[in-house]
Amino acid sequence: MAASSFPRRMLAASQIALLLLTGGCWSNKEIETQSLEIAVAVDVPEPAASERELQRKSPGVDRTDRITSTYQLILPSLIGDIGGSTSDETSSSPFKNMTQTGDSLLENVRQLSLRTNAAPLGHHLKVIVIGDRLARKHDLMTFLDFFFRDNDIRLSPLVLICKGKASETLEPLYKGDIPGFQIPETVRNQYRNNKILEPIRMYNLMSRLHAKTSFLLQNVVKTKEELVYSGAAVIQGTSGKLIGFLTEKDMESVFWIKGGGRKGGLLKLDDPELGAPLDMEINSVRSRIVPSMADGRFAFRIELEAEGDLMESWSHKDAGRGGVSEAFYAEVEKKLERKLKGNADLLIQKLQKTYGADAIGLYESVRVRMPKTWSRIHADWDRHFAEADITVSVSIALKGHGATELT
Repeated sequence: MAASSFPRRMLAASQIALLLLTGGCWSNKEIETQSLEIAVAVDVPEPAASERELQRKSPGVDRTDRITSTYQLILPSLIGDIGGSTSDETSSSPFKNMTQTGDSLLENVRQLSLRTNAAPLGHHLKVIVIGDRLARKHDLMTFLDFFFRDNDIRLSPLVLICKGKASETLEPLYKGDIPGFQIPETVRNQYRNNKILEPIRMYNLMSRLHAKTSFLLQNVVKTKEELVYSGAAVIQGTSGKLIGFLTEKDMESVFWIKGGGRKGGLLKLDDPELGAPLDMEINSVRSRIVPSMADGRFAFRIELEAEGDLMESWSHKDAGRGGVSEAFYAEVEKKLERKLKGNADLLIQKLQKTYGADAIGLYESVRVRMPKTWSRIHADWDRHFAEADITVSVSIALKGHGATELT
């Protein structure tokens, strides 16, 4: 009897365990009752019109305006309605933007709970855009502290700077546009354009801010008709603040100096002697940075090598009787080398003399090759960088000529 009942008891116990495992989370929340944060923009305090009206009708709120945050919220319940709706209002608005001003980001997000029945959920945050005025005023670590600490927010969101009001980047450009999805997707075009930085996400940003070394953050610009990645912000290591911007032309030189085997983009040559544009598509880039030190002064030798294809030439001087004029290609290679070296020298001069910040990471070569020296001087690195002697050499080889090789 006891022996025969044992399997039945085991079966009952396994069924109970299965029910517990498949019963779901006891503290679950229905997705229809939530709103999903997909993007946040942070700016210097500037209360929205709705906030000012609320302050007039409900005075006496105890706060000091330090920061304005704009949240782009996806509304799952609304998305469900869109599938069967022909209403212009619902079909064009699967999200809403809410702006809140207050003492801190935590206070701002908690205040949203007074204004919406769908509590914001941060698990799906994809991008954080920082207004340049806020980044010049405060150390980035100060106002991003909330994002680093909040367990509801992953450390994977892309972080960008906006030259202007960050909140404007979250305004849709056309019907059906969701900026919170579109903005971070643009970084995927890095393989086709050498003016886009390696993406910096929250975990990258945290380590750089803690290291107190200068770095670059991708800048995004909003116009009336489009949203564009354009240049980069220089973040000073010692202060953690924005101190200036690099142009798109500067970003091309950053791409070359950082190397890393990346390909994509083009090197353009506008030469008066050619009388027409000539474009080289970049196939490979190699950068070698060699540091040295004498009498307390650093020196760097930056060696750049690249291979590419001549993809477009309006001069038609490249075709010789045998199909391709090797002399012409040799001449173009030298001109491209001179242009690249000149642009790199201008970038380095700007970083040394204007900003006094090693935002291109030459310190990495010192840290790896001269670790004892680095441990002694790293706290004052930007000063050493500004005083360093830096030389650049360039070697470019044009390999492919396309169908012009045919005779």
